[in-house]
Amino acid sequence: MPPPVGSALPLAPPTVPTVPPPPTDAAQARDQYQQAQRAAEALTEQWHAATDAHAAAETDAETAREAVEPAQEAAARAEADEEQYRGQLDVMALATFENGKLDQFDALLSSTSPQNFLDQMSALESLTAEHRVQLEEFEAKATAARQARADADAAVARAQQTADDAQRTADDIKSRKAAADVRIKDVEKMISRLSPAERAKLLSPDEGAPIGIVLGSGIGAKALAMAATKLGRPYVWGATGPGSFDCSGLTSWAFKQVGMTLPRSSSAQSQIGTPVSWNDLQPGDLVFYYSPVSHVGIYAGGGKMINAPESGDVVKYQTVSRSAFSGARRL
Repeated sequence: MPPPVGSALPLAPPTVPTVPPPPTDAAQARDQYQQAQRAAEALTEQWHAATDAHAAAETDAETAREAVEPAQEAAARAEADEEQYRGQLDVMALATFENGKLDQFDALLSSTSPQNFLDQMSALESLTAEHRVQLEEFEAKATAARQARADADAAVARAQQTADDAQRTADDIKSRKAAADVRIKDVEKMISRLSPAERAKLLSPDEGAPIGIVLGSGIGAKALAMAATKLGRPYVWGATGPGSFDCSGLTSWAFKQVGMTLPRSSSAQSQIGTPVSWNDLQPGDLVFYYSPVSHVGIYAGGGKMINAPESGDVVKYQTVSRSAFSGARRL
């Protein structure tokens, strides 16, 4: 899965639009329904984005937690090495302090010849060089221990921070879902007040599959074929199938059936794959509406797409709206 939602990011607080008074006629009901539907779509997108952010935060937190124990073990090993060298260094320092001032004089007095004196001095210099190596090794071990401990402390802090991020995002999901629930119920109430005839005018009919379109063999075309098996299934916000869907739930389900996992929200889906212009649309491309993106379908060819349009409606073919079109992606 691409990382469009990768780490948890701050999200704007959810807002619930003011509920208008009951409509007095069908035209007003239709206008209010469309406004409420768009508001519900936006809130649903916020909910999906928060859900994606929570999943990313949980992954980050788990990764951070897994890094803590190895970092602490590395720090313990480095500190043990430092202590071992510190003990050797203490012995060396004591011997140097007690004997160092007399070594050269003793060598002079005890030598039996000039050559013997030079040999003893050479041995002393070698000992001093050995001490110098030990000092350098100790300093390297001490530096490694300090860095390992700092890394371990940082890993602990990261684990705590990412866990806190995940919890904040989980709390955010609850508030966004509650806001979306309120708006969805408003939409459902508006639908229930319409007569069958008014509802038929409000919800466009299934326009049928495009004629004469030859599907390719790409993953998009395969996903389109899967989506077509769900024609007539009801739109239910937040649903991902197999019996009901919202818009991004349908596209996620269809692509998952052919081996590709998509982000959950339509806005996140609009960031993956290759951008496609209006004139270059091909069957299987993802088609997006509005700015910011809050609706997605799968292009079916002939100017039509399969999508789960809105509350009270079903999965069906519809003409792609040029005015609502905000982009497309090929996977």
